[in-house]
Amino acid sequence: MAVEIYRVTEDSPEWQKKAYDYVRTDAFVFGQGIPMETEFSHDSLEKNFQVLLLLEDHKPVAGARIQFPLPGVGKIGRVCVVREKQKSGYGRILLGEAEKWILEEGIRHIVINSQDRAEGFYLKLGYVENPAEDPEKYEAHEGAFVPRTEAEKAEHKKRMGFSNILVEKFF
Repeated sequence: MAVEIYRVTEDSPEWQKKAYDYVRTDAFVFGQGIPMETEFSHDSLEKNFQVLLLLEDHKPVAGARIQFPLPGVGKIGRVCVVREKQKSGYGRILLGEAEKWILEEGIRHIVINSQDRAEGFYLKLGYVENPAEDPEKYEAHEGAFVPRTEAEKAEHKKRMGFSNILVEKFF
């Protein structure tokens, strides 16, 4: 298998952006049943578009978004692997490349606002959960909904099938 890794920015070819959207659609919309409008609703609000894209034999298999929401903080988000390639090691490769990109920017604190069902994956990679921190402070765009009250958290879990957790790593 030949794996290609692309750092996708606003200036990258359009096909790379579309390939990342394909991975998100397969993993989140089809794989997890997240409504399309929910998955893509804030994309136009994103600033400094930075995405990692992994291809296997010229086919998109994984992706993640990189953001810098606060000084000294890098955020990895929308981590996704197409359904047929999950549990094949691409998530680990993706996170390693994302960390490398963030570290090259001189950032030593990385956060991920993740689904609770992925917590074990991140813990294996050296992240720790931080339940005391409000994930809202790491959202790079206004209007992002982050459940705060216990009732909002319960409703979100009922509707979406997961809760959000914040994990972080210091280098």
